[in-house]
Amino acid sequence: MIKIAVIEGDGVGPEIIRGVISILESLIEAEFVFIKAGKKYFYETGLPMEEKGIQKIKESDVLLKGPIATPVRGRTYLSINLRIRREFNLYANVRPFRSYSGISIRKLSTVIVRENTEGLYSGIEEADGEKAIASRIITKRKSEKISEYAFGLAEEEKRERVTAIHKRNILKVSDGLFLETFYEVAKKHPSIAADDAIVDAASYKLVKVDNAFDIMVTPNLYGDILSDVAAGVIGSLGLCGSAQVGDSFAAFEPIHGTAEDIAGRGIANPLGAVIASSLMLTWLGTKNSDLREKGMLVRRAVDDLIERRIALTPDLGGSSTTDDVINALFRLI
Repeated sequence: MIKIAVIEGDGVGPEIIRGVISILESLIEAEFVFIKAGKKYFYETGLPMEEKGIQKIKESDVLLKGPIATPVRGRTYLSINLRIRREFNLYANVRPFRSYSGISIRKLSTVIVRENTEGLYSGIEEADGEKAIASRIITKRKSEKISEYAFGLAEEEKRERVTAIHKRNILKVSDGLFLETFYEVAKKHPSIAADDAIVDAASYKLVKVDNAFDIMVTPNLYGDILSDVAAGVIGSLGLCGSAQVGDSFAAFEPIHGTAEDIAGRGIANPLGAVIASSLMLTWLGTKNSDLREKGMLVRRAVDDLIERRIALTPDLGGSSTTDDVINALFRLI
């Protein structure tokens, strides 16, 4: 039986994750191991995560999580997302984006493959009262690894092109290393076209040109920002799921935030979390083809629901509740 670690998260996290679990329970045999973590738990206990939380994740096959808030004022803690990435070396953050007629402003079918463990998100900072310095670390080894992942994904999904995103015109050394390493890796994959784009130009092109990119591989910060641009193009952050992948473990989540302003109102869009669960089943399906098919089934149900406007939450111009969407997916699956 599959063991799935679950962090429900903050804000709308619990309500969307519970809906996803109900779908998963109807499709697969799994044990769900719930782990307490996040801002709410921190304010209640002084701990960002229950003491045996990391151990429970290690004893599981995979992690499914909702959005987690990190306090930005007063008492705070190291981002739980960052802690999990480091603990399990989840070096690839994989975010697929797919457009829908009548909702998206451009036609788009692209995947952002974001290096997940270094760059400006290394969290190495210092300050002396007059200035603050953040260290941006780009290594050849991790640039090579994320580029290999991107080309491997292109081959697996039968995509034609991988584009490296950079700012080498300004950051000549660090982004220069990333880009040079990318092209070294590209030589090993001659069946896949390789090119590059400066990050600001890539942002513009995403908004202005249909299907501007196929697979984009990026350092950490650029991928984070471009993900929100791509989400705006397809219509909502609520339509986007994410996989954080390492060599032997992976975590899955929606890319949106905690949306605390609508928490408890029953109108949060659960589709990003549902898409994340389909990515999870597909990843688990590398060892079990039935699970891979279940993941594809979930994704097809999401696409059908959106294209036919069966149940859309307010962020997509509809009036359906979170439960309405989950119940509609049950009927489609």
